Amino acid sequence: MKKITTHYIDGAFVESHRREVMDIVRPIDGQVIARVTLAVLGSQQSNLRDSMSRSTFEEQFAELARDLNALEAQLANSEMRKQFADVERRIEVLYETLRENCLLLETVLENSAASVYAKRKDGRYIYINHEMEVLCNVAREQVLGKTDFEVFPREIAQQWRTNDLTAMTARRLTVSEETIDAPRGERFVLSKKVPLTSASGEVEGICGISTDITDLRKTELALRETIMTLERERENKLMNVDAITASIAHEVQQPLTAIATNASSALRFSEKTPPDYGEVRTALSRIVRDSRRASEVFDSIRALFRKTERAREPIDVSEITREVLQSLCGELKDHGVETHTELAAELPPFRGHKSQLQQVIVNLVHNAIEAMDTTTDRSRVLRLKTELRGGDAIIFAVEDSGPGIDPTQLDEIFEAFVTTKADGMGLGLAICRTIIQSHGGELSVLSDGKNGALFQFVLPTN
Repeated sequence: MKKITTHYIDGAFVESHRREVMDIVRPIDGQVIARVTLAVLGSQQSNLRDSMSRSTFEEQFAELARDLNALEAQLANSEMRKQFADVERRIEVLYETLRENCLLLETVLENSAASVYAKRKDGRYIYINHEMEVLCNVAREQVLGKTDFEVFPREIAQQWRTNDLTAMTARRLTVSEETIDAPRGERFVLSKKVPLTSASGEVEGICGISTDITDLRKTELALRETIMTLERERENKLMNVDAITASIAHEVQQPLTAIATNASSALRFSEKTPPDYGEVRTALSRIVRDSRRASEVFDSIRALFRKTERAREPIDVSEITREVLQSLCGELKDHGVETHTELAAELPPFRGHKSQLQQVIVNLVHNAIEAMDTTTDRSRVLRLKTELRGGDAIIFAVEDSGPGIDPTQLDEIFEAFVTTKADGMGLGLAICRTIIQSHGGELSVLSDGKNGALFQFVLPTN
């Protein structure tokens, strides 16, 4: 009988051919043939469950061949020998079929892009394919016959064992995501596990297929972050539209209020007997000036948000501070605010946008006036100061005697939509900071939360 090369087969395949072997050997009263043949097929199944050793199978097959030869020598009847030769031929065909099927199965498993493995009920490995060796950076000799806890880090081993037990307990296919401590770092795999059962239905282990989905997860994460970024950009655009609208309303309100105040003054002076035309003329001049300032506010906001570069001109910070105080003198008087100024007489000219810097000073002064509205236990005093520092920086400071600002809010007070006022929009200081920064300067605030607040900006002279 010629020697047949063998490969490994699963238990179901062995069981399906067990009856065929019995049918082959039954015509001959050959208990030796039945015993040895079934023993070889059974060894295939037990080898899969245990060590899957090729040498074990070939030893059993050699024993079968010896028993068959011995049996053939004992047959005296030629007819019996003829039947025996037919049985021998059919056994060889059966084994050749098994060999081809096993070779196909082994080729598929060893060339699979997924990790394929089998374990006993106690968690000891009985098979791993080449991909699992590569992914986990292990050799089969290190793994076969051992549990996950003997080979891999405990955290990962515990995770795998828990999922193995789930599959065996459920007695059906289970799917879960697992992690692997690979040479390339932590990898994520999608593991599908099914229980291995005996002919009697008893669970004897598990078989698993794990597919590396790390790159897929990274792609999903990148896509999710991209979507979130697009959503934030959309929200920011909508917020910018709201901010522009609110900032225009906020900034135009001040010159419009001044125009209304001066118009009321002009009416009162014109109704006197005789009319005080000097005061009327002064009030009308202020209305013209504030109307121009309202127009400049629109121009500066448009330039600010469109980032258009307007021509810069020499500016005297002390002079524009005086102009602002003059335009707000009525409001200062109405709120009972006493003004103290300390303006440097000879500041070097600063090149910038006059209307924008006026807007900053107006906003800071107006905020100081409003901050002192609740002050009743002391005088309402507004101090303004300009000075040259170190020959290369111009300082503007405005200080009030109001209740001050909570020190915990100082870090965020220049953020958009952050306000300390009950009816504020939180845009004035954000716009002021943007304007000062666009001029290369810095806007800051100091307060202990009890004795007023000091706002200051620094502008470089060069």
